[in-house]
Amino acid sequence: MSALVQIELDSVGDWATRRGLPYTSYADLAAKPEVIALVGQAVEAANELLAPVEQVKAFRILPRELSQDDGELTATQKVRRREVAAAFGELIEHMYRGHA
Repeated sequence: MSALVQIELDSVGDWATRRGLPYTSYADLAAKPEVIALVGQAVEAANELLAPVEQVKAFRILPRELSQDDGELTATQKVRRREVAAAFGELIEHMYRGHA
């Protein structure tokens, strides 16, 4: 199983600020190795509660927030999987091919 992860800008931004980790945008913050490690720790913690077949084996942090304007979210903020798959297909392919 793999996962695309969208960080919550306010929460992760606050975490980064408290650690003196500067950033300029969502994309900048999402690409920081420290943030990737933070999300990795959260994934590992969640995996401990799951059976091996249910565990997330690979994840990628989205380089931008999902948007209703781009058709990736409904008016009620539900994810439109087909649109997300189309927008982030290359990122998904990299997970399944084992690229960093």
